[in-house]
Amino acid sequence: MDSKKAIELGAKVGQLQALMIAYATDGRTSDQPRAYRDQYSEVTLELEEAKYANPNPHKSLEVFYAFCKLQEMKTYASRRAYVEELYADVLLDLKRIQRHAPSSKNWGKANDVLADELTPIRAQWLKAKSFIYSTTPDFENSIKESISAVESCLMVLLNEPNGTLGKLIKQANLDPDIERLVSQAYGAASNKAFVRHGGTVASGLTKAEAEFFLEFAATSIVYITQKLKH
Repeated sequence: MDSKKAIELGAKVGQLQALMIAYATDGRTSDQPRAYRDQYSEVTLELEEAKYANPNPHKSLEVFYAFCKLQEMKTYASRRAYVEELYADVLLDLKRIQRHAPSSKNWGKANDVLADELTPIRAQWLKAKSFIYSTTPDFENSIKESISAVESCLMVLLNEPNGTLGKLIKQANLDPDIERLVSQAYGAASNKAFVRHGGTVASGLTKAEAEFFLEFAATSIVYITQKLKH
């Protein structure tokens, strides 16, 4: 995707968000539900073409508003915050494209193979990168999402929705040395404070460690999908 398309897609996402906010606050009109459905379909298709998962599960404004009530979002501010957070990772990545910011080639390769039944994992995979490059980076959560994306791939491909990476990797019939490396990376992430578990002292993790796990997870995702899907 080039910068121009990133700007256009970002604008369409913004229009969709504006409809959601207006409907859920004090700007409701009768023509919004239809406009939203049309815009939702267009945005979903363009996100799919750009190889993003649509993080918005609400296919109609009525369903979205019912969700707000169910989640007891009683204030306009809470509803706005929810809508803004919904597309935050996608919009952040589109801004990176607009600014021609460098991106990991391996991240893109992994995102490419997260197709078909693996498409839902794209949202998780995008978070792994966004946590590193956001204005307030969160390296612990980036590492968590990187390793969790590998785990999710194994869950889907092995049809084991309740499995864990430590157990699933043994069922995958991979090269023994690579299996050991992935298991060790999972163990290393689990041992870091505030990554997969809590902690009592600062983890000390930096961008370097987060990028290492992102790259390692990308390579692992590509390898695992090639072995298990083909």
